[in-house]
Amino acid sequence: MLEEYKDIQYQISDNKRWLYNIRNDRMIVSEHSLENYLQDIENPENPLHDFYISTYKRGKLTNFHFIRIILESSRINFFYKVSLFLNKGYLTLFMLIISLTLLPSLLRMDPVDPNYFLLTQFSFWDMAMIYLVTTTVILPLHEYAHFAVYYKYLKPSKVTFGFSLRYFSMPVFFIKVPFYKVLKGKKRNELVLAGVKFQVAIWFLLTLFTVMYPSKFLLGLIIVNLGLIITNLLPFLKLDGYWYLSNLLGVEDYMAYFKAMFLKKKKFRLDVCLLGLINFGMIILSIISFLADIMRYFV
Repeated sequence: MLEEYKDIQYQISDNKRWLYNIRNDRMIVSEHSLENYLQDIENPENPLHDFYISTYKRGKLTNFHFIRIILESSRINFFYKVSLFLNKGYLTLFMLIISLTLLPSLLRMDPVDPNYFLLTQFSFWDMAMIYLVTTTVILPLHEYAHFAVYYKYLKPSKVTFGFSLRYFSMPVFFIKVPFYKVLKGKKRNELVLAGVKFQVAIWFLLTLFTVMYPSKFLLGLIIVNLGLIITNLLPFLKLDGYWYLSNLLGVEDYMAYFKAMFLKKKKFRLDVCLLGLINFGMIILSIISFLADIMRYFV
């Protein structure tokens, strides 16, 4: 469980002090004792004073936070037990098997004509509603599933969430889990996979509804949700698969390790080198694709 003082959360782990300022989204990790400084943190001569009063910055150009909200964790814990229940591996496997089994039959459903369920036949309003539900329901539920596991082990009193723009092209909902690295082994993997597992549950429920009430809109949600699951599992662009792979490799962040190798601060590893080169290629392709979409409006 996290200790807290004046919106600063702190934890001692691996002989290190982890301090996180909720208000300005800053983190300090130190091997020196810092707890005593918290009692006098408003003193300008206190070494932690700047950490305490500095203003909030909206992330980096490649991950810009344009909306951020801080709430008491209790305000959104109505979903907590449900999320943890759906995070159980055996239940996820059951729902995944059922959803995969029924997917081909859903794609063949033909209540009117052979093109009924083709994405090219979706109206503007269909696409707009699918996008709206995805960004305001599915993605927030995915992120809350991460937070549910985080809350299970660390019990923070406040939660920070919002929307950010990644790599200039990907609008994403986020919930902050700043002490993620404090968790080890199975606990960390449980947190990383929680969002994808919940999306499998969403896929399963959408499948049942579509079987009972055939709908182009519901099938559209299934396809988009499935695409998001696959995207999140890719080990690139710092999504869930990226962090899971980093855990498997035994490093905190394999791209950080990749960069440190070329600065000769880390030992060379061929596996990390190959993954780092592929990751850079994926980021470049993402930016090129975004710029190409913009150029179409002017050419």
